Amino acid sequence: MKVPKSLAWRVGGMVGVFCAVLVFLIAMGTDHLLRLALDQRAKTELIGKMEALQQVLNANTSADESKLSAQLVGHPYLHWALVSDSTVLKSSDPFAREQALAQAHFQSKWVAGVFTRKNNLGDPVLLGIQAHPIQAQWLLVFLERESDQKLLLLFRQSQALALPFAVLFIALGSWLVAKRALQPLQTFNALVSSVTAASLHARLGIEAVPTELQELAISFNGMLQRLENSVERLSQFSADLAHEMRTPLSNVLGDIQVNLSKTREVADYQRVLASAEEELLRLNRLINDLLFLANAEQAEQALNLEEIDLKPLIEMLFDFFDALAESKNIQLLISGSGQILADKSMLQRALTNLLSNAIRHADLASKIMVDIEQDAHSISISVSNQGEVIAADHLAHLFERFYRVDPARSRNDGGSGLGLAIISSIMQLHHGEIDVNSHSNISSFKLKFKTSQQNQA
Repeated sequence: MKVPKSLAWRVGGMVGVFCAVLVFLIAMGTDHLLRLALDQRAKTELIGKMEALQQVLNANTSADESKLSAQLVGHPYLHWALVSDSTVLKSSDPFAREQALAQAHFQSKWVAGVFTRKNNLGDPVLLGIQAHPIQAQWLLVFLERESDQKLLLLFRQSQALALPFAVLFIALGSWLVAKRALQPLQTFNALVSSVTAASLHARLGIEAVPTELQELAISFNGMLQRLENSVERLSQFSADLAHEMRTPLSNVLGDIQVNLSKTREVADYQRVLASAEEELLRLNRLINDLLFLANAEQAEQALNLEEIDLKPLIEMLFDFFDALAESKNIQLLISGSGQILADKSMLQRALTNLLSNAIRHADLASKIMVDIEQDAHSISISVSNQGEVIAADHLAHLFERFYRVDPARSRNDGGSGLGLAIISSIMQLHHGEIDVNSHSNISSFKLKFKTSQQNQA
């Protein structure tokens, strides 16, 4: 049998099964309590009649049958008999005589008390035995339980008839309640089905869903917000990429078309080719940077970790930038030392980008300071330059792709707007952090590596 996939059907079915077991247990318990109550009532009635008959016998030991039977008027299910050993002396009716003889046949000796016996039809009979005032005689009182048995049977039949309907009603009610309770999920489904790149702004109303689903609604809205942000960044990235590639391609195409419009000197063609080479190299760097970012974000970039002495590495980079720094009369200074476990080529690329930016934006005849600081949990490298302060509204966007504080200036300087984004990706691969602050004409970028993670590596 195929189990229904509907959650409402499952809830209704499980509640129905649970209720069926519960109702069955209640019915069994009720049946047991009813049987005990009937037994107690019958026993109390039997003892009461035995006492009444005993009082008659105590008043007159030779009381005739009519006086004894008068005590049972209105109680056709009660019978009495007087026996001596296995002989029936007196009885209220043939039933009592027959039952007394049957009991005498099986009774080796008479014992006072209340007992449960069966008649010749197998129906239960309550038997009370009491000693007669005359020695060696016993008073037997019989109480037929046929009416009690009929009541129990009627109760059980009504239970058997009502139980299936009760379970069905409860299961159906549970299904309806579950279906109504799951209605917010239909809203979820409708919203999910309608989500497209153009409708990521849609959100679920938190107040409109039950408390149990509010966390799910909040998480779902958060997912939509992240998707919307990602799509916006992707759209912006596509536009920025098209713009970045269009400029050099337009320059190359324009120069070629102008020079092909008429016959020119060899020197003119050489100039066009040199210009085209410069623009193509710029495009090549742009594509390589984008490939690096793509690999870094997809965790495809494997790290070749090694122990690196920071001070010699930075001094080597100073030698590389020495000519550029001298052209602006800038001093390159370093303080501190330390070792970290990192990918050397990536760390060198990150520091190269930071130093290149620092020199590009530093004031003439200023200083660029590289500070290495270490504590028990981390080691940091700060690159600071003196120059124009970066406005606070730019700081949060500096590590986004193609973001430029001054677009025209950066493009003219050969920058692609990807340098800081690459540094951010390198730090993420190393599980590190990058921080920036700019005030009092000093801008500082800090790379922070956690030494605890390096020790684990």
